[in-house]
Amino acid sequence: MAEYANSTGEPLAVQEERKQYGKEKPKAKDTARLIWASKPRREPSAKDLEFQTAEEVYPNIVDLENKKLSSFVTEKKEISEQPNRLIWGDNLLVMQALLAQGYEGQIDLIYIDPPFNSGEDYNFTTSISIGDVKYDKEIPVQERLAYTDTWIRGVDSFLDMLYPRLQLAKKLLSDKGSIYIHCDSSASHYIRLILDEIFGRDKFINEIIWQRKRSQAWTSDRFGVTNDTIFYYSNKNKHTFNPTFSKDDPATLKYIKERFRFDDGDGRKYMKSPLVNPLNRPNLKYEFYGVKPPKTGWLYSKERMEAMFQNNELVMPKDKNSRIYRKIFLDEYKGQMIQNIWTDIPIVNPMAKERLDYDTQKPEALLKRIIESSSNKDDLVADFFCGSGTTAAVAEKLGRKWITSDLSKTAIQVTRGRLVNENTDPFLIENLGNYQRQLIYAKEVNLKQMYNIILKLYGATPRKDWQGFGISKDDKKALVYVCEPDRPMTGKKALELAKAAKTADGKGYKNLVILAWDYEYDFDDIYRRLAKSARKGVVKAVEFKIIPSDVYKYLRSTKVGDLGLANKITFYQKPYLRLSEPQTKSINPNEVKVEIKIERYVVMDIPVKDESKRPEIEKMLHKNFANMLDYWTVDWDYDGEVFRSTWQAIKDRKSSEPVPVLADTVLKKGKKYTIAVRVVDVFGNDASMTKEVDLR
Repeated sequence: MAEYANSTGEPLAVQEERKQYGKEKPKAKDTARLIWASKPRREPSAKDLEFQTAEEVYPNIVDLENKKLSSFVTEKKEISEQPNRLIWGDNLLVMQALLAQGYEGQIDLIYIDPPFNSGEDYNFTTSISIGDVKYDKEIPVQERLAYTDTWIRGVDSFLDMLYPRLQLAKKLLSDKGSIYIHCDSSASHYIRLILDEIFGRDKFINEIIWQRKRSQAWTSDRFGVTNDTIFYYSNKNKHTFNPTFSKDDPATLKYIKERFRFDDGDGRKYMKSPLVNPLNRPNLKYEFYGVKPPKTGWLYSKERMEAMFQNNELVMPKDKNSRIYRKIFLDEYKGQMIQNIWTDIPIVNPMAKERLDYDTQKPEALLKRIIESSSNKDDLVADFFCGSGTTAAVAEKLGRKWITSDLSKTAIQVTRGRLVNENTDPFLIENLGNYQRQLIYAKEVNLKQMYNIILKLYGATPRKDWQGFGISKDDKKALVYVCEPDRPMTGKKALELAKAAKTADGKGYKNLVILAWDYEYDFDDIYRRLAKSARKGVVKAVEFKIIPSDVYKYLRSTKVGDLGLANKITFYQKPYLRLSEPQTKSINPNEVKVEIKIERYVVMDIPVKDESKRPEIEKMLHKNFANMLDYWTVDWDYDGEVFRSTWQAIKDRKSSEPVPVLADTVLKKGKKYTIAVRVVDVFGNDASMTKEVDLR
């Protein structure tokens, strides 16, 4: 706001702002605002970041129940020119990138469910099923970053997170758009003030109270909390609103029982509704079949009344001095118009068909009401804290377009599986180009600092003379290398490093550890082939590990390198994937049936909390590695650029049955195909590989 700027136009620091408030007149109007020491001083602007397509998903799932493998649907729906989008990334950067892409003023409805619970383990799914046994796993690195920093400084850091995101949300909303913010009593009072400041007090529409459960565990010192709060604001003065009705809440059920107690003997229940006009209408004062009009007149014209009479919609009195009533039939009754207290939508119960065992999952009925009320068919709906994907799933069913994002890879994994299982229209899975580099710069850390910090977190001493390299503190004969943050590690690059480690410092090293953000397709096969050709020219042992997203939390830590801190982070070894060679069988002169199989999938590091369970899990996985698989998908004609997921097998989260490890399809003869396979396991690790089949 301009009145809280200094002489150069810069926003005032919090101390200056407080002094400015003191200068205001005691009876000034509407001066209340929320101030905290670290409140962002500048509104975030658009950032020209590219979205990279990780997958084009064409839902075509295996029929697990009947053990029937589906074939690729050749007459599939093509992906839309404006496709639905599932985006992995920090929603602050995602929204800035969307603005740069021209989405300003294009989104008609935004629903967000930010992490309003300050508990440390909020939103962490900590149990998994392997076979028919559930195990507690270490909090996955893909999820931990999403919420760790949100409450690190209490409410201040929560507001630091939310404030700029709401500013961006306002820019993205269309003129008819509105936003719903889901919260609870731990932060709702702060959120309301921020919303008033960003959107304007006059844009406040409703405070919705959602009674999510009937009762709370008994406590001796307080009332039980059974509700959440949802704030509803518009962007402009004119917003979409479609009244919704309900027959399911207790008050309406009681109303129906008490009022709809009449019938004509045909089984159709109805209630009587008076036809008295609330206003004095002389033109509606006429006699109808001998019945005199009410003092103020009938509710409808004589022609309308006659039509209702002919349709048996009126209750005619036996006494001409009595009233005429309209029949409102129960089967035509919409219910009571929904008000701002919602008592008819329970939480997702443990046995519900829609339940995905995702801790913060919201019921589809809740999002259905919000989306139907505040958008129309073909409108664009967004959710930037997507969680289990309820907003996208419901928007799809209601004929809306959608964009949804999350920083948690587990959330993306669960949402993708949910959408595929529901056989949605094709959609994109995207991430931000140069994403790791952008996050590093966002922490005001340059690349050299980043390399050193990651080396220290791993437990290595950075080398001053060789950027990106360090020496393991536990094994002085092990050289450690950190990969660039915006490109996958290739087999060729790994071989170059293995050769360099063999002769480094004159004496060479016995071991090499490569820490990479990602690995190229077929990395294992490519490196193995190249290393075999190089023979003795490479270092004896090479380990390939994944840099966990946890590292972002520590990019500005002054204590980085402390053993206690380094022990909090785990660099897991890259999983191993082996595929069979494609098997072919001619079915007619023009087509061939092609099968491909996962022969082996090995996770080197199992992040289980109870170490005593590790042998049991390893034994189970040795017997059947498919118990480890959560999802795998095939692109039967991979072009080397965009992975087009046209066949999927997804683990049923309510069943102990593993996914099948064999996929098949029918391909046309006359060309050479590259078959790409992508596998995601129950811990969130992923691996990819390609195979070629020549049908010329």
